[in-house]
This record gives sequence, C-alpha cells and structure tokens, in this order.
Amino acid sequence: MAKLKITIIGKDKIAYEGEGEALFVPTQTGIIEVLPNHTQLVSALSSGELILKTGTEDKKFKVSGGVLEVRPESHVVILTDLIKE
Repeated sequence: MAKLKITIIGKDKIAYEGEGEALFVPTQTGIIEVLPNHTQLVSALSSGELILKTGTEDKKFKVSGGVLEVRPESHVVILTDLIKE
C-alpha cells in the first residue's frame, strides 16, 4: 500500500518526519483528508487538530494556522506557527 511522506515543521523544530496512511487537516474551508496519490494542493490552515494515521496509531497535533502543501509523489509538507502534540 502506498504511503504519504509527511513533514510537519513548527516555528523552531520539525515536529514530525515520517510516513502515514492518511492525514486529516483543518483548512479555512473545512477539514480535508489527504491520502496517497492526492492531487497537488496548497491550502491555508486554520486553528484546530491535525490527525495523522500511521496504521498502528493516530498522532494528533494542535495547530494554529499555517500552510499545507501536497507535492508530487505523495509528499506532504505542513508549515505552522504552533504545534502541540
């Protein structure tokens, strides 16, 4: 099964770098689900909870705004000011 390559970058550190099966992200137009082979996308984040499904566990991060970028080859980059796990 294909996996997402995910990098979550906070103001002063990389909060997560690894793989996942799905990612639920709060955007300014609602929560979106990002799956492997998702179309390329850039979106502004809203404050809320980001949920990463790794297959063995769910990782949850509190975010306060930022940017989501879905790149080719299922690479997801999130830049955010505030991250609390």
